[in-house]
Amino acid sequence: MDLDDLKAEWAKRDQALRQSLQTQTKLSRALLMETQMQKLRSSNGMNAFELIIYIAFIMFFGATAASSWGHWTVFVPTVLLDIWTIAMGALTFAERARLRQVDFSAPVLDIQKRLAALQSERARVFQWAFLTGQILWWTPFILVLFWALLRVDLLAMSEPVRSFVAINIAVGVVLIPVLLWVAHVIGPKLAKSGVGRSMLDSVTGRDLAEARAIAARLAQFEAEAA
Repeated sequence: MDLDDLKAEWAKRDQALRQSLQTQTKLSRALLMETQMQKLRSSNGMNAFELIIYIAFIMFFGATAASSWGHWTVFVPTVLLDIWTIAMGALTFAERARLRQVDFSAPVLDIQKRLAALQSERARVFQWAFLTGQILWWTPFILVLFWALLRVDLLAMSEPVRSFVAINIAVGVVLIPVLLWVAHVIGPKLAKSGVGRSMLDSVTGRDLAEARAIAARLAQFEAEAA
């Protein structure tokens, strides 16, 4: 066997070894994904307790709206609270569904970009849920609660009550651009700190944090395999 034959043989064996290593890497990657993603697949948006509370609030607001028909100062905030609650639940289920649709067999960089986009989406949803919720879940919810429990229309009782409610709602509306500006200025700096990242993970959900951890493990695994 001359030198050219030896080179050809070594090239053939090297190619076979590369293919074997690639196959082993794919199998190990699939096994890693399978063992790490069980919790992620079982996440449907809400656990049993959260789902019960969610349905209970929807039913409570629906029943209160029906009983307050004609009392518009109670009916309108009740309907707004019911719409807000239903919308937040629907967004939660939709976000969890988009997370389950992430293709973890794609290149790690693509996975990480998709998860970062999902985290940004969830952060924006939380931001607007908070900004609108701080208006609806303060004085309007108190109005609804008094009617539901005592059949008392607080706004119809006196002018000072109406003034108090109007001032609180106006302050809540004014706070929206102020809080948006604060988030725009402080948010990026806070996100770079360990405490900020921990807060962001708690806001955007444990399932998304677990998915990002899976992507990090895949990146580490591929780096070691390379």
